[in-house]
Amino acid sequence: MRLGLTFNLRPEIAPLAGDPIDRYEEFDSEETVTAIAASLRRLGHEVERLGWGPPMLDALIRRAHGDRLDGVFNFAEGVGGRGRESQVPAMLEMLGIPNTGSDPVALALALDKGLAKLFAAGHGIATAPFLIVGADDPLGGVDLRYPLFAKPVAEGSSMGIRNNSVCRNHAELLALVATLQRNYRQPVLIEEFLPGDEYTVGVLGNGAGAEVLGVMQVQPRHHDGDFVYSLEVKRDYLNQVEYRMSDALLASGAVSPAMLATIRQLALDAHRAFACRDLSRVDIRCDRDGAPNFIEINPLPGLNPLHSDLVWIARGHGWDYDRLIARILDVASERWSQRASTFNF
Repeated sequence: MRLGLTFNLRPEIAPLAGDPIDRYEEFDSEETVTAIAASLRRLGHEVERLGWGPPMLDALIRRAHGDRLDGVFNFAEGVGGRGRESQVPAMLEMLGIPNTGSDPVALALALDKGLAKLFAAGHGIATAPFLIVGADDPLGGVDLRYPLFAKPVAEGSSMGIRNNSVCRNHAELLALVATLQRNYRQPVLIEEFLPGDEYTVGVLGNGAGAEVLGVMQVQPRHHDGDFVYSLEVKRDYLNQVEYRMSDALLASGAVSPAMLATIRQLALDAHRAFACRDLSRVDIRCDRDGAPNFIEINPLPGLNPLHSDLVWIARGHGWDYDRLIARILDVASERWSQRASTFNF
């Protein structure tokens, strides 16, 4: 197939003075773009780098006067507000060019963590009690049980999530909310902190045919207080965390078969409720009683070949990088063919 790649490259500059250190965290490295392109070529496809914004539009216009693309492998984060991840899929949808990954509605819904929690709860998916503080609103009364966890409502890649994101009293919460409002210029999600084990689950496929790729527990190497899978931890993951996969969890007795089945089902329920397409990664953490709770769903998970969680999950369950990329494209291609036969484009 002739495939386009849509993506946002991380600027090769440091954040400006006054910006948070993670300002460009969600954008992809050249390493990721090169790895995906190389994998698709090894699988026998032609690949054209489209990027994002005007360069992407120029390339698509040029293609319209020549050989049309058969599809687009999309991992563009977009730029702007809480609808930014929908920008590329919406444009491709308008042009009748199929793409991998979820549609604009699912992407926007999942990126807004407050709406995502409301949506998940509405589908009977357990999630911690929470409230939202507006971008310019003062923190009022908080009818939640401490400790509490606060983060920007519409960021990814652990942006705004630090080792100090757990607040044990109102004074700590007041200071953190003010910092997040100032740095990220958006509402803040406050939820009851889930003190149990943390898992992330890869899901591939569509609708009833969606399947769990694998479950990965994110286990701190150093047990010194409440663990947060923070920006600091992710940047030093080799020293800070141990990733334990399904088989190891079962073999060690760390997780029972029933518990693993519950985690897997929660992830599938979320993937299907949000109508995610082709792939997603669902973050889950256990509450005070040990029950798994939905944290968030990422329909546009990172695909860096060395340190993205979905890639770790795949490798931990016997899949190499090419097999993961091939499977994403296979389930997308099957969906494209069904849509083409129904809508004639």
